[in-house]
Amino acid sequence: MNVTATLFGQMITFVVFVWFIKAYLWEPLINAMDERTNKISEGLASAELGQKKIESAKNEYIRIVQEAKVKAADVINLAQQQSNTMIDDAKAISKKEADKIVAASNHQVEQDLNQAKEKLRQDVSRIAIQCAEKIIDAEIDESKHKKIFSDGMKELK
Repeated sequence: MNVTATLFGQMITFVVFVWFIKAYLWEPLINAMDERTNKISEGLASAELGQKKIESAKNEYIRIVQEAKVKAADVINLAQQQSNTMIDDAKAISKKEADKIVAASNHQVEQDLNQAKEKLRQDVSRIAIQCAEKIIDAEIDESKHKKIFSDGMKELK
């Protein structure tokens, strides 16, 4: 065998093999790898975009929660102010009513006291007149006077 022919045959076989690999295997393999690289790049870009959207949504959520807390605090403060106002109004109204009731009670007590005093005066006057009439009608006697006066006092009780 001739080394040159073998070498030349091997070179032709190698060139045919390289051409065959390049034509049928290399291009599809490179295209598949490029497609895979593009899909991975798109997936990473989508993941980054998704991560940014998640961060944006998280920030929006935090902002909305903070606004809700502020609004809730405002509503609570307003309700507290209204309840305090209502309580103060109720206290003022009840104080006025209590003052009216006390004034009416005091007025009624004064009237009752005046009536009782007037009745007492009338009773004392009547008893005194009766005692005086009995004393004048009876003889003047100290024991009789004391008895009449004590009887009059018993009637007062």
